[in-house]
Amino acid sequence: SKGAEVALAMATFLPQVVATVWINGTSFLYGNPLVYKDLRIPPIPYYIERVIFTEVGALDNSAIFADPRDPAYSASAIPVEKVRGKVLFVVGEADRSLNSKLFAELAMARMPPGSCRLLSYPGAGHLIEPPCSPLCSTSSIRG
Repeated sequence: SKGAEVALAMATFLPQVVATVWINGTSFLYGNPLVYKDLRIPPIPYYIERVIFTEVGALDNSAIFADPRDPAYSASAIPVEKVRGKVLFVVGEADRSLNSKLFAELAMARMPPGSCRLLSYPGAGHLIEPPCSPLCSTSSIRG
């Protein structure tokens, strides 16, 4: 998810990036600000107290971020209006790490027509693996 955020930022600011695949990420900065040349994009806040433990003891982080639609966080959006290449957004609709479908839709609404496409998979979680890979419903993230 952080890699998708970085990839989207690279597509926005680096003209040599002509194609980007974004998998279950955000279109707003979270965790750390993005600093590039004279630009600084602040992160949206997150609230660790909103973490939920599932019945198997896994962490459900899907509600920890502030609502990116709140105008107070508009400065945290990656300025995808500047993307020059094509972006493929891939989301798992059952992602319990973050609401990746919402972040993809918010980005696509600001992008030039024809510059992006959304592949959305109901029942898929945060990890989108290659075809024929075994399903991974819960995974470990170090940190």
